[in-house]
Amino acid sequence: MLRLSLVFLLMTVLVSGAMATEVPVWIRGQHFQLRGEEVRVADDGIHDPTNDAVNVLQQPFEAMKGFPRDGQNIINWVEVLDSGLINPRKSLLGDEEMFPADFDIIFKNTGSMPYVRFPHRPHTEWLTCLNCHPSIFLPQKGGNPVTMSAIIQGEYCGVCHGKVAFPPTMNCGRCHSVSRESGFLR
Repeated sequence: MLRLSLVFLLMTVLVSGAMATEVPVWIRGQHFQLRGEEVRVADDGIHDPTNDAVNVLQQPFEAMKGFPRDGQNIINWVEVLDSGLINPRKSLLGDEEMFPADFDIIFKNTGSMPYVRFPHRPHTEWLTCLNCHPSIFLPQKGGNPVTMSAIIQGEYCGVCHGKVAFPPTMNCGRCHSVSRESGFLR
């Protein structure tokens, strides 16, 4: 926990003052999924503000108005998908089939934090395996040295989490959900 607190302290120092305008808004705590924040596409740190297309894209805070949220006011994408509020294309052209994989992977390299459960089902209901494998994650046990530092820097889970999916630094319990004391992994 101390290590994670130091990361937050460092991030706070780095984004204060003049540097605050030079980093993406999701690092500054202005992730567009948070209630009350209306971060425009041109200012989100994801889209190119010099591209004219940012003027025709629907604003995320308008598109996601009324979506269910968790206890931290972050959009619960699993509930959004399960309730039918969105129906993502299966591919760019919509011509691919989805093959949801219903199994979890438990990461135990979590220091003193609870273990991390990675549920494949909600991810593979709207992303094909090729979105993550093998370019982000090698599909082999022990093949991915995932750390919070790497995630915060936009690697592994951080490729999406912090940009399009819920921010990895705002609700630890969404990932760190497997008690070390539960007989689950003994």
